[in-house]
Amino acid sequence: MPFSAHPFDVYVWYDTSLNIVRNGPLSVQAFPPLWGHYMMVPIAYVYDWLARVFSVGAIPMASLPSALDFYPSYNVKYVPGVLFNSVVKFPFLVSDVLVMLLLHKIVGEMTESKVLAEKAAFLWFLNPFLIWISGGWGMWDTLPVLFSLACFFLLLKKKVVLSSVCLSLAVASKLYPALFLLPITIYLSKTTLAGERLKNGVKFCSVFLAASLVLFLPYIGRAMGFFIGFFVPSPSGIATAVANPVVEPIGFGLTYWSLYLLNRLVNIPVSAGFVFLSFVVSGVLVVFSLTLTYWRISKLTFQKPFFDLVTAMLLCVLALFLSYRIICEQWFVWALPFLSIMCVGGRVKGAFYWGASLIALLYSVLNCPLPFFLLPLAPWIANTLLGMVYFSWTFEPIRIVLLVILGCLFSFLMLLVLLKLAGFARSRIVSLRRRNYALKSTRCYARYSRPGIIRDI
Repeated sequence: MPFSAHPFDVYVWYDTSLNIVRNGPLSVQAFPPLWGHYMMVPIAYVYDWLARVFSVGAIPMASLPSALDFYPSYNVKYVPGVLFNSVVKFPFLVSDVLVMLLLHKIVGEMTESKVLAEKAAFLWFLNPFLIWISGGWGMWDTLPVLFSLACFFLLLKKKVVLSSVCLSLAVASKLYPALFLLPITIYLSKTTLAGERLKNGVKFCSVFLAASLVLFLPYIGRAMGFFIGFFVPSPSGIATAVANPVVEPIGFGLTYWSLYLLNRLVNIPVSAGFVFLSFVVSGVLVVFSLTLTYWRISKLTFQKPFFDLVTAMLLCVLALFLSYRIICEQWFVWALPFLSIMCVGGRVKGAFYWGASLIALLYSVLNCPLPFFLLPLAPWIANTLLGMVYFSWTFEPIRIVLLVILGCLFSFLMLLVLLKLAGFARSRIVSLRRRNYALKSTRCYARYSRPGIIRDI
């Protein structure tokens, strides 16, 4: 969809490409590195060449009516045109297709069912939410999903080194796949022979660290700063949240933390102490939920490696969704492939999958109203977009209330899925214990019922 784009995010890609062309690729240190630097460099030069060939460029924001400015504090200077939108979204289309093919291959091989493989591919590729995020919005979240899924598949194939490299590429796309490192280590310790457990675990972690070091070498400082800022708020972040909570909100997105959006209706002053406390509470919730999740994963038997490993990886994502204060709507893409597998496997109901997808789609359209996504069409339909913007302002309070409701509903659905998966893991543990107990009892009975045993006792 070259005629639509997120007014701020795609502008950031455009501004990055301009800096690359003007100052050289080494002058730009966008984060995360795989998308922000390594992939943006060829995109920047391809677009620059095509723009010269076709004599096209971006639309200056100053040439448009002020009402079409998404938010003045974001300081958006250009609206990328149709050509840039097409070039920058092309990798997302390729990634979507590759994930679809990978899902089809994984489910087909692991379940030996062509029907289930096609259903899993359908659930991913034809999901309206995914189409909107990759095609309409212009966000790269399918890239870490692709490498995470490749890591998962190669792990099932016992290709430890290649799987580790794929995980490092996923982390270089977005940092969240680092959550999978501990579950993968647990998986390796329970699915390999006793003599090779330590060897495979050390091999996976060593290759992961080495590959990540190469990918992140120019960005170590930024990565550490980002990780620390995830849990510990900076003074500048607190000050911005107090002065301008729209730019630096305390909480919003597909989460119950979106309740804070109601403050925009009543406009209650917020102190720096309250902001700091909110940040700390969110960090504590993240640590607590991940600790509990890892403990539950450690109890998995991995007797069925395919579904158990999917369960482990999905639980990590859900734990983050249910604890952190800001869950951007595009992040739901992270869970989609694992939910697709669980859905075709009967572990998660289809109503949960499609319900969560619909909620995420509605939230993404309401959070940034649709007219602003259509700014690339402003030279031709500026008056129509103005009318749509003025109309949306009329329902601003209703929009905020709807965002709060959708955010809370999404958290509720994800909580139900997490409890379902955790309960399934527990039932597997209990059944295994009962089976082992029954096996021991049978062996004990056989031992003491042999001829001569009773007489000897």
